[in-house]
Amino acid sequence: MKRLIILLLVSFLSIAVGYSQNVVTAYAEEGSRNFYFSQCWSMGAFTVSNGVNTRIEGSFSFRSNQLTSESNRASWITSPWMLLEEGSISFLTRLDGFPGTTRAILIQYIPFDPTDVVHGHGESVTFHTFSFPDPIRQTTVHEVTARIPEEIIGKPHKIFISFIGTGGTARAGVDNISIPGTYYADPSNGCRSLAEMQADSDGDGVVDEEDDYPDDQYRAFNNYFPAKDYSTLMFEDLWPSLGDYDFNDLVVDYKINRVTDASGEIVEVIADLRTRAAGAGYRNGFGIEFTGIDPSKVISVEGTRIKGETIHRFDERGLEADTRYLTVIAFDDVYNVLPHAGQGSTGVNTTAEGPFQEVSTLRVIIRFKVDGVTATGGEVLLREISHENFNPFLIANQRRGYEVHLPGKQSTALADHSLFGSSDDNSVRGSRQTYRSKQGNLPWAMDIAENIPYLKEGQHFTRGFMKFKDWVKTDGNEFIDWYLERPGYRNGEALLNIR
Repeated sequence: MKRLIILLLVSFLSIAVGYSQNVVTAYAEEGSRNFYFSQCWSMGAFTVSNGVNTRIEGSFSFRSNQLTSESNRASWITSPWMLLEEGSISFLTRLDGFPGTTRAILIQYIPFDPTDVVHGHGESVTFHTFSFPDPIRQTTVHEVTARIPEEIIGKPHKIFISFIGTGGTARAGVDNISIPGTYYADPSNGCRSLAEMQADSDGDGVVDEEDDYPDDQYRAFNNYFPAKDYSTLMFEDLWPSLGDYDFNDLVVDYKINRVTDASGEIVEVIADLRTRAAGAGYRNGFGIEFTGIDPSKVISVEGTRIKGETIHRFDERGLEADTRYLTVIAFDDVYNVLPHAGQGSTGVNTTAEGPFQEVSTLRVIIRFKVDGVTATGGEVLLREISHENFNPFLIANQRRGYEVHLPGKQSTALADHSLFGSSDDNSVRGSRQTYRSKQGNLPWAMDIAENIPYLKEGQHFTRGFMKFKDWVKTDGNEFIDWYLERPGYRNGEALLNIR
């Protein structure tokens, strides 16, 4: 069953998604270095030992030589090539109790470098250091953990663990090495990285097979929400009055694509908008706020449709000015994107007899990086822009303060907040109760993660979608699929589906 995304009523549904993480491990229990070499682990001045002074768990542990050098190449263990995942590296370690001055562990990563024809090694980078506490004779077992740096997740790397020390004769034992990620080495080909086996035309570290932009080093992946195909937004524009409740005053299909680069930073957000219907006599506008995103992170906006004498103020980048969060006005007058056909019709594409206007796609692009360079406010990561902070809204009849949002969403800084709680509105500003009516918490806007028909002019919403009322009455517990085309769910005589 496809997911319905409608944030309305007094109850909310939450979905928890779980997954099991991949790990690459080395527990020393095979009893021989050769086994680990065959699995593409590397070691320098380390052996597999059952000596009681350095054994930690089981029958064997890894044991270092005497730690008497501060070089990261003196005593070390290196993982096979991996595609690292989010999480933490962990292992157990202890000293053997013999004297020493200082002892520490450097945890580093080695990136894949295709220009190094010998090993594929880039320059190692230290991202975590663990120092054994004084006195240096102690034999306590320590669990060492180090968070995988975000910038290397999903890319071919090795984890390089170095043991350093000065003075004395103390050795270290190591056991239960665990690294989150997937194995990415080829034991049959000298343990070389699998990245060498696959083309990467633009050299961004993402192989062509997985790269949505194989010839663009600054772009790598398309990331759609809430679905790859179009979803549908429907608005009533008489807020704070309830209106005729046909939800065809503005019908906008949308598809949001967050284009990211190989590092997982957003290059641009592409909003494809198809305005299918404008059932009112109002000249409504349409905007999108990405709540929580500072405008300083945006380089430019392009593709909006704004008339010459507009009620809005814009900065030099194309963002609406004087707002708290990133706000884009896609169009300030619906007739700029869906012209009125005249001939006595009330709105556009809502009268069964027509005439009908052709629906076109308006593509709005919000740029966060250009040629790999971010805006002054810094980078925006994929998780920072999602359906959760997607906040579309209608601006009613050229009055900037009259904003109509999805239920539970907050208005922008430019809304007329005195309208909350007036007429039919039951909103409590600043709470999750915004944009709900006094008549059963009904909304003024709906967001459906599927492309669906809309109501003909003058038809009540419940006449077209006959299970909607039952869904509302049960707080969303029954008929959660009310919007689908199933027997007894829709009344086709009340619906239009102009595309």
